[in-house]
Amino acid sequence: MSIKIPRVLLAELISHAMVDDPDECCGLLIGTGGVVDEVHRMTNVSTKPISRYTMQPGELLEARQKARLSGREFVAIYHSHTFSQGYPSRTDISNAVEVASTSNCHVIISLVEKTRPVIRAFKINGESEVTELIVETDGEPYRASD
Repeated sequence: MSIKIPRVLLAELISHAMVDDPDECCGLLIGTGGVVDEVHRMTNVSTKPISRYTMQPGELLEARQKARLSGREFVAIYHSHTFSQGYPSRTDISNAVEVASTSNCHVIISLVEKTRPVIRAFKINGESEVTELIVETDGEPYRASD
């Protein structure tokens, strides 16, 4: 299983994470059929943004309408981990189960090494099972060293 994110959008994800650092960034990846064509940045309104994210509800409604009107969908939810590896935390998994109607695919940008961000994607189902997805970009698998 995979998700396709063009390189220019991978760069946008990293840029968003770096701008919001040390707080976590968050947003939505919009497209169709597992292929992302837009990064939609969201405002993190968490009371603990350094280690958690909460999307601003009004922005989420606007993004949902935008995707629906353009015939697209939320391919994934993304956020950054500024001080930990790019793997879903227990909180991430719990939250993912709650927002499964929005998307069950989650992309995490890890900034543990600020000069070498890592992007990983995961499917999290209703039973809290985590499956890593291959991140493809412009026809090639993405590797953190690229």
